[in-house]
Amino acid sequence: MKKTEKRYLGICIVLLGLTRLVNAQSVTIDMDSVYQSISGFGGVNMPGWIEDLSEDLVDKAFGNDPGQIGLTILRIRVPNDTTQFYREVPTAVLAKNQGVTIMGSPWSPPASLKSNNNLVGGYLLPENYGAYADHLLGFATYMNNNGASLHSISIQNEPDVQVDYESCDWYASQMIEFLEEQGSRFDTLKIIAPESFQFRRPLSDSILNDPEAEQHVDIIGGHIYGGGLFDYPLAREQGKEVWMTEHLTGSSSPEANTWLLALALSTEITDCMKANFNAYVWWYIRRFYGLITDDGNISKKGYVISQFTKFIRPGAVRVNAIPDALPGVDATAYKTDTSLIIVVVNNNSTEVSLDFTIQNNSGIDTLTQLTTSETKNVENQGGISITADAFSATVDSKSITTFTSHAGMGGKFNNVPPVAYAGEDIEVDDLDGNSVDTILLDGSGSTDSDGTIINYSWSFNGQHLGWEDSIIFAAPIGEHVAVLTVTDDDGATHSDTLNIIINTIFNTALWFESECGQVGSTWEIHSDNNASNGEYITTPAGTELIDGPSSDPADQLVISFQVDEIGLYKVWGRVITPNANDDSFWVQVDASSWAMWNSIPASSAWHWDDVHDGGNDNPVDYDLEAGEHTLRICYREDGALLDKIYISNTGIIPTGLGEVDETCPDIPDLDNSAKPFNELQEMRLYPNPASDKIHINWSIGYTTLMLVGIDGRTMFQKDYAAPVQNVSLDMNLESGMYFILLSNKETRVVSKLIIE
Repeated sequence: MKKTEKRYLGICIVLLGLTRLVNAQSVTIDMDSVYQSISGFGGVNMPGWIEDLSEDLVDKAFGNDPGQIGLTILRIRVPNDTTQFYREVPTAVLAKNQGVTIMGSPWSPPASLKSNNNLVGGYLLPENYGAYADHLLGFATYMNNNGASLHSISIQNEPDVQVDYESCDWYASQMIEFLEEQGSRFDTLKIIAPESFQFRRPLSDSILNDPEAEQHVDIIGGHIYGGGLFDYPLAREQGKEVWMTEHLTGSSSPEANTWLLALALSTEITDCMKANFNAYVWWYIRRFYGLITDDGNISKKGYVISQFTKFIRPGAVRVNAIPDALPGVDATAYKTDTSLIIVVVNNNSTEVSLDFTIQNNSGIDTLTQLTTSETKNVENQGGISITADAFSATVDSKSITTFTSHAGMGGKFNNVPPVAYAGEDIEVDDLDGNSVDTILLDGSGSTDSDGTIINYSWSFNGQHLGWEDSIIFAAPIGEHVAVLTVTDDDGATHSDTLNIIINTIFNTALWFESECGQVGSTWEIHSDNNASNGEYITTPAGTELIDGPSSDPADQLVISFQVDEIGLYKVWGRVITPNANDDSFWVQVDASSWAMWNSIPASSAWHWDDVHDGGNDNPVDYDLEAGEHTLRICYREDGALLDKIYISNTGIIPTGLGEVDETCPDIPDLDNSAKPFNELQEMRLYPNPASDKIHINWSIGYTTLMLVGIDGRTMFQKDYAAPVQNVSLDMNLESGMYFILLSNKETRVVSKLIIE
């Protein structure tokens, strides 16, 4: 027994020793071992693509007080259209006033300068290199004249990847030729190139190895989508800074943005710093996967980048930080003449004890520890004394921790967080029938026991609403969630949720398939399994009415409808609008003025949007009497697709496919034993629309041909003794929509026919 006990005791001692080894790690900082200078950390703002940042959001992103991120670089888009330059000014001016570095990146030259005369793809024609330089320099001059001078400008965003949005293709030889011809004109601007989507070295190596082109490039910029995150000795040898100018993660869904994904960002930034990059720039500043979420609050990713940018300011230099080879822990260190900053990332599921040694210390004797974890946001953990150039500290599990000699931007130690109070839940009826009701959100009951609340942020259904402690606004019909987030003067936050229900007292909801209305002959009906009823309408490429609607029925979709309730009605459409050049229709109800239903949110998937006149900030309500009414939709831009119409006074927002259109005709059943319809495109029916003669071809062969009216009535039928593939018919029909049905013993097919 005694031997056994001794053996167990020995094992315990060994295990205790191993535990201590696992939980203790040394980190050596050499202040004289200097690497790259730091130009900053930043993010992208794109008011031409998404909503611009408000003044409060600019403060939250670029300010460096407690509760602010402290970004020092703003990347903006160089618009391809000079009339859109103004969009980039407001946020850039506010950021510039905070001392922020502004860089511009173009996604495409003006279409007229490109090989395909299109903003997507193609390449810049060599004879237009000078005109493109004029465009870039013109943007720089415009920004400078408006108080937001650029620090640097790129030649092209991601020139080496083909995409279906605004872009331009560049070979290395083309970029070299542009730099050789035009580079000297950018004497007051730093040029960034080539901004490869994967920091592809062959592209940038070609520029660096060309003496004439190389002299005009100041910054080698690139992205790290799937590769490229490693040191670049050639760039450093030639005195070029290396900037990581774009990356993002977690854009697949809001649910994907967990703390672990944010923690991975801390590792990514650490790796970029260890690869001697001078700058790190995230993609969108405000987005659900960004540094600030759509509700206006700093995200976990925002707090992670804060652990770097709040304390490592432009001009700091990275110094050597050597941690023991314990998996899951990494560290980088930085200094100025008067400061020391150490950033530690712990990916382990347990806390880790660290013993730091500072070689060649320049008199730093105190550090403050600040931590971001799943439960902490740049939280001040207290001061640490440095004795004999050494100190010890413990970092939380799965966390990022900054030790800094200048901690004023991080809030005080032992701060008590504020308490948000959004008020009691609200439920009201929409008595006036305008589909909205005025709501008061009052957060003035929020408190902070040891300081001051400096920021109130209200969100409504996940979208930022306003910054005041109390807000009056119009809430639409339905069930909603409002969230109040308050921030105190030490950067701590707290949120409270308020449920809001606005009940409708109206009941009219009408659904219409576009292809089942009176579809003018200019329109085309196409098939799509994702469309409601399997079909949608659009117009041929090049068919546009930008300046005004047409009174010709051939250019219109006409839908007749009846309502029994007097009041305000909204019209919604289920649409695909792929970009800003293909995002509009003309809309009229009865004899009202035509609304230019423009700036429909861009998407390549079907989505609902309500009719507005000109822009989303001008929604249209139709005041209808009981009785018959007429909706007319005229095409405006050729790339906009229209699937379904929803007319309602309930205020309920449509989703999905909506409900069934009861006005669509039923196609008669030909034979219960027949197989399902084949794909419509197997049948050729032309011309369509037609007037007096049509030609029908079905390569499979058919033995029965039927013509069916929109009311389901069979108007013509012909049976053939043997299968036929082609037939021509003389028609004597009234204008309108019909169905042609072909069948044989095995299968059948149907197609719509328009008679003018």
